[in-house]
Amino acid sequence: MATPEQFGEVTPDSTTSNENNGIRRSSRARRVPMSRIDQYYFKPARGPPDQPASPTIKQARPKRKAAQAATESMVPEDTGPLLEELLDRMSPDERKEYGGWVELESEPGFFNAILQELGAKDFKVQEVYSLDSDILGFLPRPIHGLVFLFEYEGDAEPSDENRQDCPGCLWFANQTTANACATVALMNIIMNARGAALGPQLQDFKDSTMELPPPHRGHFLDENDFIRSVHNSVARRIDLVAEDLALDNKHEESLKRRRAQKKSSRSSRKKATAETNYHYIAYVPVNGQVWELDGFQLKPLSLGPIAGSWLDTASAAIQQRMMRNSDFSSYSLLAICQSPLYTLAEELATSLACSRALHELYSGNPTWTVPDPFKTFSDERLAQRNLAPAGIAALQLPVSFVDKTSQPDFGVAEALTLARDLGIEQESLDAQYVAELATVDEAVEMVRGRQRDYTPAIHQWVRALAEKGVLRELIQEMDQD
Repeated sequence: MATPEQFGEVTPDSTTSNENNGIRRSSRARRVPMSRIDQYYFKPARGPPDQPASPTIKQARPKRKAAQAATESMVPEDTGPLLEELLDRMSPDERKEYGGWVELESEPGFFNAILQELGAKDFKVQEVYSLDSDILGFLPRPIHGLVFLFEYEGDAEPSDENRQDCPGCLWFANQTTANACATVALMNIIMNARGAALGPQLQDFKDSTMELPPPHRGHFLDENDFIRSVHNSVARRIDLVAEDLALDNKHEESLKRRRAQKKSSRSSRKKATAETNYHYIAYVPVNGQVWELDGFQLKPLSLGPIAGSWLDTASAAIQQRMMRNSDFSSYSLLAICQSPLYTLAEELATSLACSRALHELYSGNPTWTVPDPFKTFSDERLAQRNLAPAGIAALQLPVSFVDKTSQPDFGVAEALTLARDLGIEQESLDAQYVAELATVDEAVEMVRGRQRDYTPAIHQWVRALAEKGVLRELIQEMDQD
């Protein structure tokens, strides 16, 4: 049976001395705290404390009496139901109802999956490892913006004097809640993208906030359940609980710092800078200007007019920001590009239109051996590429193709050679399309894998070990080692 000391109860001395006339000296029993695992998985029977061998006379100590009375009146909290709820499987609606924002890693796969869930399928996020122009040249075109992750130091930020009011042609939102900077930076880019489809829900959100100032846009972004739930789609329940706990701890720490400032402002300032905070900002080209859009700042920052490539101006600003930070800071850079899927589909459709034109002209010739392109690319295969025979047939043929086939010396032999070249081109474009589609599916599957929460299964396994008595033995073996 567990002894009273295990529950923090104080037992009187069993012996008294003639020298102190039976008055007990200060002798508080040591507490033997239970581990959290013992508190939940092992529930020893609580029995009455052993009776003292002889009564003792206690000195009047009001503080000790009050503490003892408070201890005796406390009812141990049963954390079992709370733990069961915490470790239970998460329902789909629970993530949607969560009102906060979880921290988002600088992982291109997560951003690509988020864009797919938002309906903005015209975009692709790709990691950038260098600001060298040759490296940037390999990125899919057009590049709608850059997302830069860095260690945030408020003192190193440009002053408000260098910023200007948000113009009407620029969609810029402030960050009004914690941990939303990744999605704020993403929205500040795709909302300014030209020639890209946003999807119905994002388009409605843009239209409804276009006339609002940046703080109001940030507020309505925070209140948008659709965007927030997609942002949190990579999180598990334990992530949501950890985020709530972290915010609660930050709130308590801020209260402590305010109290400490009255005693020692120097020490409190030292504590405030101990934590490393990372922040996402965006760089976009809009209306002939390159803009730095930082959700923490009330106004956008114009980096100047576009001269040549806007990436040169943005790269210079990013390098300056990196030089302002410490030598041991870490960074991450993502490019928001046009998805190659639509470019590849358009090129494939144009190539098939040229093949179809050649087939209609020369299929009656006995020497024509090239099959109908619509038999090679069936309706089902074209539908998987978001194409249809009727749409391909209605395309205008390229000028270079028309000029080549209109030459007087262009005959069946030349047409056969051109048709075979077009066939090779079509297979290459189709293979690239399939590979790119696999990349998108891989990003979506990555998020689904992140959503698979094995915590409930582990919890049940540990609970079964505890019920069989194996868990206590394992813990005792670890303590002995």
